[in-house]
Amino acid sequence: MATTLTLNGSESLVVRESTTDRLEVEATYEPRGERPPKHVHPHHDEEFTVLSGTVRVGFADDERDYAAGEAFVVPRGTAHHMWNPGDEPAVLRWLSTPAGRVEEFFTAMDRLQREGRVGLVPLVGVLHRYRDVMRPTSPVTRAAVAFLGPLARRDR
Repeated sequence: MATTLTLNGSESLVVRESTTDRLEVEATYEPRGERPPKHVHPHHDEEFTVLSGTVRVGFADDERDYAAGEAFVVPRGTAHHMWNPGDEPAVLRWLSTPAGRVEEFFTAMDRLQREGRVGLVPLVGVLHRYRDVMRPTSPVTRAAVAFLGPLARRDR
């Protein structure tokens, strides 16, 4: 049976393959999702193929919409964010290589959702624990993760 994880109120994943080398998920972005903060992945690359709907991707100062059948790559260390600006759900094939602790990070985010712990302190706690997987690019968010993250670690 496939594992389904909820990352936030508008994004969910179904794990299709999970090995140390690769994590493949099918991601669903709900319509009119919020623009998440830009971030980087220091140790893994991401490849996306849009299966249905439209997803908007922001790189540096550029934004582009990708529609069904289109694909794009996010190399490690590249600042980016993505969301669904459309009226229909967007479904993507998402491959992370190497997988490292990406699935653990997704599971920790899902746990926050399931426990109703969606505030700032629990989130920065997860970001602090998984800073080898995902790092915010905003100096303010990075400062919050650095200062509040260790406090949130006690609140698992």
